[in-house]
Amino acid sequence: MAAEARTYRAFISYSQQDKLWGKRLHGWLESYRLPAGTTTRVRAGERLGRFFRDDEEMAAASNIASIVEKAIDESECMIVICSPRSARSQWVAAEIDRFRRRGRDGKVFAFIIDGIPNSADPETECFPHALRRSANPDNPNDLPIEPLGLDIRKDGRERAVARLAAGLLDADFDDLWQRDRRRGETRLRQMILGLTALSSVFALLAATAVFMGLQARQNEQIAHDNLAAFFAERAWQNLDRENTLAAARYALAGRQLSERNARSYHAVLGAVMFEAGETLPPLLHDGAILSGVFAPDGRTIVTTSQDSSAKVWAADTGALIATLTGHADRVGAAAFSPDGTRLATASNDGSAIIWDMRGHKEVARLTLHEQALQTIEFSPDGLSVLTASRDGTARTWNAATGAVVHQLGTTGDAVWTAEYSRDGQRILTSHEDGKARIWSAREGTLIRTLTGHTGAVYGASFSPDGSRIVTASFDNTARIWNAANGRTLATLEGHTDSVLAAAFSPGGQTIATASGDSTARLWDVRTGQLKYTLTGHKRTVRAATFSADGEWLLTISNDATSKLWNTGTGELSRTLLGHAERIRMGAFSPDGHQILTASDDGTAKIWQARGRLLSSFAVGEDAVAFAELSRDGAFLVTAGQDDTVQVWDAANARRMAMLTEHTGDVYGVAFSPDASRVVTASQDGTSKIWDWKSGKVSATLAGHQGPVTSASYSRQGDRIVTASEDTTARVWDAATGALLFTMAEDGDIVRGAEFSPDGTLVVTAGHDRIARIWNAMDGSLLGSLEGHTGSIGSAAFSPDGERIVTGSADGTARVWDTTDRSVVATLTALKGNVSGVQFSPDGERIATANLDQTANIWDAEDGRLLTTLPGFGSEVRSATFSADGSRIVAASGDGTIRIWDVSRPTQDWDTLAADACTYLLSAASREFSQLEIETDQLLGSEWPDASRDVCSGVEGIPTISELFAAASISQPAGD
Repeated sequence: MAAEARTYRAFISYSQQDKLWGKRLHGWLESYRLPAGTTTRVRAGERLGRFFRDDEEMAAASNIASIVEKAIDESECMIVICSPRSARSQWVAAEIDRFRRRGRDGKVFAFIIDGIPNSADPETECFPHALRRSANPDNPNDLPIEPLGLDIRKDGRERAVARLAAGLLDADFDDLWQRDRRRGETRLRQMILGLTALSSVFALLAATAVFMGLQARQNEQIAHDNLAAFFAERAWQNLDRENTLAAARYALAGRQLSERNARSYHAVLGAVMFEAGETLPPLLHDGAILSGVFAPDGRTIVTTSQDSSAKVWAADTGALIATLTGHADRVGAAAFSPDGTRLATASNDGSAIIWDMRGHKEVARLTLHEQALQTIEFSPDGLSVLTASRDGTARTWNAATGAVVHQLGTTGDAVWTAEYSRDGQRILTSHEDGKARIWSAREGTLIRTLTGHTGAVYGASFSPDGSRIVTASFDNTARIWNAANGRTLATLEGHTDSVLAAAFSPGGQTIATASGDSTARLWDVRTGQLKYTLTGHKRTVRAATFSADGEWLLTISNDATSKLWNTGTGELSRTLLGHAERIRMGAFSPDGHQILTASDDGTAKIWQARGRLLSSFAVGEDAVAFAELSRDGAFLVTAGQDDTVQVWDAANARRMAMLTEHTGDVYGVAFSPDASRVVTASQDGTSKIWDWKSGKVSATLAGHQGPVTSASYSRQGDRIVTASEDTTARVWDAATGALLFTMAEDGDIVRGAEFSPDGTLVVTAGHDRIARIWNAMDGSLLGSLEGHTGSIGSAAFSPDGERIVTGSADGTARVWDTTDRSVVATLTALKGNVSGVQFSPDGERIATANLDQTANIWDAEDGRLLTTLPGFGSEVRSATFSADGSRIVAASGDGTIRIWDVSRPTQDWDTLAADACTYLLSAASREFSQLEIETDQLLGSEWPDASRDVCSGVEGIPTISELFAAASISQPAGD
């Protein structure tokens, strides 16, 4: 049977990076029903029809797959989900071309979700070129069609869907919309009538309750508290999606609504603040922030914005120093002179301004460009300024007088970037025409044109020594060129979307590329070979920037996150969370201690570059099996598989002692309570008690018939318990080293043993998948903990002794009730063997070390994963808390120790709330948006007021109006 024509009402075309929007729009359209009284081909109450949405990831190709071809041919209309991603998508372009060649151009609808229509900027343009060119591409006399866009950001869901419905059915929109609104009002009245009737029932029930002596008001409050508890769950959901701003809003709002659920809000806000990282208060503009730059001395920062201004800030406090006004359009770029005394700003109004930074006064205005400026920079000697413009030219200017020195090129296709070589002798420009050009800075003459790309060249940079050039192109490749003769040395292929930026490392040995395919990549300059693909961003990666020492790479993305990567391993170190919209720029401070990011959400943020990683140092080349801090936090001891034990100054990672008398790997080590001694467990079958300051062994605990897997002191310091592969655990006198008794049961290797806090019990971890509880006074067996499906590698008591946590090779950790031996919680988000477990000193959290190269922190009460510590390049062998719970020490298989600040989850509510309202949330993000309230029934019920401040009532926090005033911003209407 032949396929029926016009099977689909419309074909939905979109970039795979906008897949969520494709699914969302598809659902909206297929669930829409025509309101009563509408005169169209579809009767009132019926659905619009079927819509085709390609839900499979397919590579762009010159010929559309047959199934998609058929769907396009059988669709009455086409809806293009428009964004900068779809504008660059070859697949979307092919689908539009296929549809328009069928002669149905009047039935193409643009559904805008992101970007700027007709901006001509590849970073912001949301209309695909195929949507704007002539109806018949084969007829040069046909004029381009200017698509009418439906902007979901302006129209909202209901109006946008109604506009699409009217267009799809050739119906009058005003009539359809009015009927739609009346239908909504009717539904609202019916709901109100229903609620009124329900209220009457509740009133009757309440009267009955009073009559019967029941506590109706208490029941109402309980119901309210139960509903408000869902705010904590919403916060966790948003944190899982890396939306820390929304997560913080839900936690703060929930606490305002219900004190009864305080612990839940406290836990999630602590996790939010840990994940968000440490920043200064947000730097505010009245519009998207387009660029930011550190002064050469790192003491000040300048940001530029869509609000036509540049602002000067103190880098150490985030305080506003000055606002620079004078441009008539958005300011897209800024650059300091090498000595930091002057600043140059570049604007879409076609001008640049040079400012004296000592008085923040304009000293020169550069005005000959005919279109928007793209980039600006000073020459290395500070005497000239270089600008690149969309008018097709670059120009050099006298920095003192503002007079033009040279015009490079003639008006035409846009010049996207222009930069000086490090010696100032040459200028490199990148062009929309697919070429890069090298110019003489002194003469202004063209030296060489680099040809080979088949699409626009978005960026071009010299290597640090000036011998090579790297270019980034729309054609999905980057190229390395010989700067002397213009020959291509290597083509960097592998990205599946446009390469938007490329940069050399400070040493010139590595290149980083950033792409619309949501990845960044690191390449070897000498060979042109791919070293690492950096995955994790969910949308376009706009740029990649090296730290001054080349050890770190910062990537910024349209997914509103920045990520920090180790360039030596390609491992993700941390994700910077705290912006609400795409990030425009990211940069390291000159000393590498700070990171600056700027976003379309109107904020810039100054981050601590190291984040919560306090210290990281190599103990040796072999794995570190275990590490812990002394009770006073002053010293750190490590057990290595190189047969050594080392003691370190925890403050500066200086080695204090090396203990070397074991003849096999050291599997375990522990400080005595007063930190004067350490006890060790070794593969050689012995444990040793050391006076570590003198390096002498005070006692050898001999008697095990196999490797000793762990050793630890009782809290009182009077006894030591050891575990062994000989299937026993033993308790020893800590003063004399005498064996007190042996704990043995028919079983298997014992992996670990720990005393209870009061010293009356011992728990052992068995290779036979059983943990056992023993009487620590006589060694008698009291009970077993069974249920793991893999060997148990570690076990530990809670601080009050009422719970035990076990870690297993089955990929889980379990929390048990010590008395009845039931499972209280199961920690299940693990991918591999759990090698270590420990409760925090307050008993609220659990740390796990995992052989899947992660360390995790969990809520000890409900087993929820609070956070994952990133950046490990190998398996994590142990993770232990400091005595005050503020730090975690992690030992890993690569011989590295990492110490993390984990104090956030332990801080009191007042501190967390104040910091969230000061450093995480900006004045513009302290309220739920009307769209959030309309789309979340929980907010609609419990938090319906879009002007309500989630930080209201937090002590010491300025009002939203005060924050806007401090940033010299008029408060938006309605706030």
